[in-house]
Order: sequence, then structure tokens, then C-alpha cells
Amino acid sequence: MNAKPVIYVLLLTGLLAAQSELLAQGESRYTLSEDPSKAWAEIQNAYQALSRPHDWQTREPDPEQVAKFQKQECATAVSCADQARKFIVRFPTNENVDAARTIVVRSLQSAVSAGDADAEKQIAAFVSSVLADKSIPENVRATVLRVGDMTAFYQNAGMRAFTENRNKFIKELEEAGLESTKAALKQFPTNTMLWKTLLSHVSRSEGEQQKELAKEILNAPSAPSGVKTLADYILKGTKPYQVGKALDIHFTALDGREVDLANLRGSAVLVEFWATWCEPCVAELPEVKAAYEKLHGRGFEVVAISLDDGKETALRQFIKEKELPWPEYFDGKGWENRFALQYGIFEIPTMWLVDKRGNLRYTDAEADLEHRVTLLLDEQVPAIK
Repeated sequence: MNAKPVIYVLLLTGLLAAQSELLAQGESRYTLSEDPSKAWAEIQNAYQALSRPHDWQTREPDPEQVAKFQKQECATAVSCADQARKFIVRFPTNENVDAARTIVVRSLQSAVSAGDADAEKQIAAFVSSVLADKSIPENVRATVLRVGDMTAFYQNAGMRAFTENRNKFIKELEEAGLESTKAALKQFPTNTMLWKTLLSHVSRSEGEQQKELAKEILNAPSAPSGVKTLADYILKGTKPYQVGKALDIHFTALDGREVDLANLRGSAVLVEFWATWCEPCVAELPEVKAAYEKLHGRGFEVVAISLDDGKETALRQFIKEKELPWPEYFDGKGWENRFALQYGIFEIPTMWLVDKRGNLRYTDAEADLEHRVTLLLDEQVPAIK
């Protein structure tokens, strides 16, 4: 499911300095397809190339390998950000333009970690321009601000961001993410998406920190009522759903289909909370489609709940382009989606599996999806009356 890395080789030692100068002047050495779909694919390939070598997860690289990767990472990161900025200017109404804004910042942060002296200034300028443009949806501006605030963390981390074991690094990353979310809330105090992001940090924290953060949300005048309800669940150590119990999900899908999980007993059902702007969600789609095409005939169903906000046009177009055959729920409320609030969905993708009895069995269905669906379909259960 992972794309093969695209490595841009540093041909001349002076290339990075020259490239940074050109970018500062609004010029570029890198081209981008005139076709928006192909252009977006090029950006995604470049962005995926920012990952550290796969085998570094199990071994420590030597200094020479780190130095070589550092040079490549600078070139790849700056060019990816450049391509994403071109995409924003060239295709301002494209469905991926908001994701492109985030990629600009995240790519340049990779360059910051790799030692690019100019990338931090570029991030600051880009974030300021996005915040100043009120035509950009608030959720996007809030996201760019939150992500951009992580730059100092990546600067301090340096090459550790690539070389250190992720399990060791994750605690520091989580703490920095928590602080960046709180900082963004000072500028966007009523933004539901940011409150839900803070709530996701609360759900991952432990002990006294978790209690204090939950109380902080409950005592915040500007926190949405739905978020406060979920914070109260966390504080009490309970959840708005139970594994082994039925889910109450019924709706009219975008295409007019009537969906009710109660009527799907006898099938194995994937309930997928996602959004078109969520890169990990989109990355999961090929695996979901493959499982659906292979097992739908045996009784596998998918029920998707979109946390996109605004108008449904972009979602309809995405469904058409990706040829997604399953029903989609959409209410345009983003993180205040009816079912997201009902079941405490703090982050996406969230993928649940419901068994043939109609009960929730797995809340991490993305782990070995096809195998788990097959197990549920193979189970012998009494005939549904």
C-alpha cells in the first residue's frame, strides 16, 4: 500500500542555496503537470519520499548514510513544498488545495529538521499569508497555524526526527502537538476542529494529565457542548460506545440509499469515519476497496461517515473519481458530525467492524482488515429473524 520513495539526487553542492534563493523570489527549478490529478499525484509522491529509509526502523544508520540522506531530504522537502505552492496557485478550487497547504508546511519542516537554513522563514511567511486570507476556510487556517507552530520542535529535533526510533520520539512529538493545539485555540477559540484535536490529545494522555486536560475542556466557556460531553466521558473513564454491543447508526446516504445497521445483521460491516482532506484516510482506501471487491459477495458491507465540512460537491466528485461503491453519510458539519459526536470520534481514520449479530467487534479494523472481515464472515451465527 506504500508508494516506493522518489529520491531527488543532489547533483551540485551549491544547488540548495541557489534553490532557496529562487524560491524566495517566487521562481522554481521544478515543474508541475498542467493536469490537476497528475499534479496532485506528483506532489503525493514527493511528499511520501520525505520518509526515512524503511530499514532505519530496525537498525541505526551510520554517519555517512545519515549525511547522504540529509542532503537528499533537504532537496526533496524544498521541492515538494514548491510543488504544493504551485498547485495552490494553479488549481485554487481543486478539492486537494487545502491538503496542499498543509503539505507546504510539513515538507518545509522536514527541511528544517534536515538543516535547511531558509525553510523556517518560508514557513513563517506561508503561515502568515494563509492566516491573513479570510477566503480560506477557518478549519484550514487553524490547521496551518497549528501545524506551523510545530516548527520549533522540528528545528530542535534535527536529524533525530529521522534517525531515532519512533516509539522513543512519539512522547516528545505528542507534547509538542498538544502545545501547538493550545496555542492555535488562543487565535481560534471557538473552532470545533481544534477542540476535537485537543480532545484527541486528552484521549491519548494518562493519569493526572488526562484528568487535568479533561477538566480544562469542561471549564472552557468556548468549548462546544458536544466536545464537553466527550471530555466528561474521558474524565469518568467511560465511552459512548461498547464493544460487543450494537451501534445506533441509520441515515439517508448521499446517493439516496437508506442505511440502518440494524438491517445489515447477517453481514460483516465496516463503519469508516473519514474525510477527503485526511491523507491517511485516502491512503487506506485502496485496501478497503480491495477487501470490498473480494468479500462483498460473501456479505461484507462498508458504511462510510464523512467528516468533510461545507458543501457536498467536493465529496460527491471524490466519490465519483475514486469509484467508491458504498453509501456515504454527510452532514457538512466536519468534526461536529452527528455520529462523530455521538460516538466520540477524536481522530480519523477511525475504522470499526460490526459482526453478523450487529455488534461492534473491532475498533481498529485497519489492522489486517481483510483477514478480520474473513473471520467475521466465517463465524456461524443463528439465523437472523
